[in-house]
Amino acid sequence: MFLLLVLPLGVTAQIINGDFETIKPNFLPSNWGMNFFQQVVIDTETGESFTDQIQYTWCVPSMIYGTTEAQSGDYAMELSNAFNVTQNILIPGEAVLFSDATQDFPGWNPGVPVSAEDNVEMIGFHYKFLPAGNDVAEAKVQVFDADGNEIGTASIAISGTHSTFEYIYEPIQYTSTAAPALMYVTFSMAKEGSTPTFGSRLIIDNVVTNFDALQLETQPLATAIRVYPTLVDQTLHISTAGLAAGPVTYTIVNTEGRIVTQKTTEETAAYVYNMDVSSLAAGLYFINIDSALGPITKKFIKR
Repeated sequence: MFLLLVLPLGVTAQIINGDFETIKPNFLPSNWGMNFFQQVVIDTETGESFTDQIQYTWCVPSMIYGTTEAQSGDYAMELSNAFNVTQNILIPGEAVLFSDATQDFPGWNPGVPVSAEDNVEMIGFHYKFLPAGNDVAEAKVQVFDADGNEIGTASIAISGTHSTFEYIYEPIQYTSTAAPALMYVTFSMAKEGSTPTFGSRLIIDNVVTNFDALQLETQPLATAIRVYPTLVDQTLHISTAGLAAGPVTYTIVNTEGRIVTQKTTEETAAYVYNMDVSSLAAGLYFINIDSALGPITKKFIKR
């Protein structure tokens, strides 16, 4: 594929500038942007040029820009819509991840390469959504192999008013065991079939493709806590290795962030808790183990 061939050699990354702390002097976030070109009409008799009048939400002449309204750090990325006053047409904002930090838009080269060391399991991020109408925004990740075949995808519809930051994630559904080679990540102000509104705002921060934002397997003592089997049919076993003596609460959450099961028990040394998960639908789940050790989160798949 042409898009694969023109990627810069030696560039491997997951979500480049996913925390949006790199903001350019023009206040655009590095490595994020959209292709938008204004049509120019030239009067052949006078040589005078004319362009459509575009109204933007803020003073920045762009639909993607940095904002200090961040979940963490100094900056986040904000998307909005624009309005073509001349043609009476609304233009939905869209932020696309690309490799070339010297450019303000992806051009013919969206996406980033994926190396064998990269962990591409999901799309997760913090967001605020302030729609001016019944808008439905969308986050989407697509993964391709070295031959340009799509081998995995995940999408998240964003709707309703969320004036404080929320965290959301969606596992990538893979349809092939081929090695990932290229990844597209896109945030759109208008999910297909929805009607965008001028004045709507979407703020994104801390975009990841792995479970780091959930602090899985990286918390103190987390490696000593075992949840098995990770691919379960009937019973999930949780061993706290005698470290969590006292009351322990087990909470199972689905990929939509909803609690589906919650149990509290009193644990003693070398205690193994057996949890019946036979009634759960097939899919990916997270189990939060809350004890005197603090909250520790693990994941498992219900077959």
